[in-house]
Amino acid sequence: MKVTKVKNLMISGLSVITNNKLEFESENGKIPQLWDDYIEKNVYGSTFNKANSKYMYGVYSDYTSDVTGDYKVTVGVEVTKPKNALVIEDERYLVFSKKGELPDVVVETWVEIWEYFENNNEYERKYSIDFEKYVKEDEIEIYISIK
Repeated sequence: MKVTKVKNLMISGLSVITNNKLEFESENGKIPQLWDDYIEKNVYGSTFNKANSKYMYGVYSDYTSDVTGDYKVTVGVEVTKPKNALVIEDERYLVFSKKGELPDVVVETWVEIWEYFENNNEYERKYSIDFEKYVKEDEIEIYISIK
């Protein structure tokens, strides 16, 4: 775990509104279908101004409240122009890194994040824009915005 600043990261892709209750307590979770739609509709191929980056991102934004509220999830890639992109400017993040098999490693890391913030008060979540950075096929970094 480390603290870092992210300046001017722009992500463009496909989005959906959901919440943790829907994702974990029902068969109607929207995030797996969002990833399937991104691939099946070839959103990557139709994304303009892609940056020279090999990473995929899962971005969480537009939080209505906290861990219990609705939020927007965007699956996408880094782009070089802000048009139709989520723009992350001058945000401070706590970064959680983990290796393992997808998608299990993503869920495991989020559980660790929720437990960390429930049991520690060194950092406070900001609930602005958080994101998953898929570093390798078996490695993820999750960036949590902090105050």
